[in-house]
Amino acid sequence: MARPATPRLPVEKTLISEVLQRVSNAKTKAKKVEILQEYKTAALKKILLCNFSKRIAFCFPEGKTPYTPNDRPKGVDHTLLISEHRMLEKFIKKTINGVTWYGCSNRTSPQMQQLKKENLWIQVLEGLHPEEASVLDLIKDKKLTDRYKITKQNVIDAFPELLLQNDE
Repeated sequence: MARPATPRLPVEKTLISEVLQRVSNAKTKAKKVEILQEYKTAALKKILLCNFSKRIAFCFPEGKTPYTPNDRPKGVDHTLLISEHRMLEKFIKKTINGVTWYGCSNRTSPQMQQLKKENLWIQVLEGLHPEEASVLDLIKDKKLTDRYKITKQNVIDAFPELLLQNDE
């Protein structure tokens, strides 16, 4: 007997980790691309861009971040990555034409002290559902593919506007 299809979840209430798991579970490349496009949000695109772009790096050391996971069930008393993704700009540095820019400040020197960034990062992780916090911890080290079966080519096919195909 065939397994029933998984019902479509509302985009604005879906955890990014659930979308990535659906993509990971898809059997074909075309289905993976279709799911990515179906759940297209600014948050999903930013998460994938941060993970797959060679020009973007986080200002933190590699490894699991020490934080206390939020123990609330899904949908209850936690923030969503779909709204918290804007905070990522504070934690990244971008290299464009050999020049390193910090976050959204368009400055070549960090605007916020490293210790303050690390404390804010931990606060963001502790506010999220543990699955989404795990996604952020994975993209920090560019290891999203360690947990989810998603490739850079899937992202390029789904979101050519991210210009990952031009990433050297």
